[in-house]
Amino acid sequence: MKPVSRRPAAFAALAAASPRNRPDLFAGRADELAYYINAYNAITTAAVVERYPLKSVGESLVMRARFFRFTRHTVGGERISLEDLENKILRAQYREPRIHFAIVCASLSCPKLAREPYTKDNLEAMLERETRRYFAETRNLAVEGDTVLLPVLLDWYREDFEAATGRRGKQAALAYALRYTTPAKRGAVEAIRAPRAVFRDYDWSINEPGSRARARSAAERELARPESGARE
Repeated sequence: MKPVSRRPAAFAALAAASPRNRPDLFAGRADELAYYINAYNAITTAAVVERYPLKSVGESLVMRARFFRFTRHTVGGERISLEDLENKILRAQYREPRIHFAIVCASLSCPKLAREPYTKDNLEAMLERETRRYFAETRNLAVEGDTVLLPVLLDWYREDFEAATGRRGKQAALAYALRYTTPAKRGAVEAIRAPRAVFRDYDWSINEPGSRARARSAAERELARPESGARE
């Protein structure tokens, strides 16, 4: 059965105008990037709400393909998938690695959804804040002996972080994470003579109230504790 649309009227504006078909409405790069980040997050959230209850949007390759690649949404008069919005627009046109910590996929291992929308005026501050918040979390950077545990997202999009750091492979991932993590975590890694980067598995379980406390990963469950100050 086709999901019933519950999208608010604001989606009509999203469907009607974008930087591609109405460039006159966007003052420059910051305006455009903020628009596309907000569009991705709004579409993802609405698509999950329309299909709720569901356990995951990406537990299998088929599930991920259906949700991110084959389902299309109207953005600025175009029918486009979330995969194309991320890879052909956000990544290809704007070359900003911090978008990976701003866009969300409604899954436990994805970054947290910011409470306010991105705008041309707050874009730089929010990208910086959300990226630093992401790498401050133990689930996204933890030291165990000489091993540094990192999110597999850094491996999936390795070329973005290689371009940003001038390093290759896992060294690029580690260098990028250290650029944005806390001084204490950076110091712990730098104290290791030869740190070994290992990527954590991704938890595609849907992020809903109470789901983090049931997560397979202890690092995800840590965020469910009241004293952590985390939001679902």
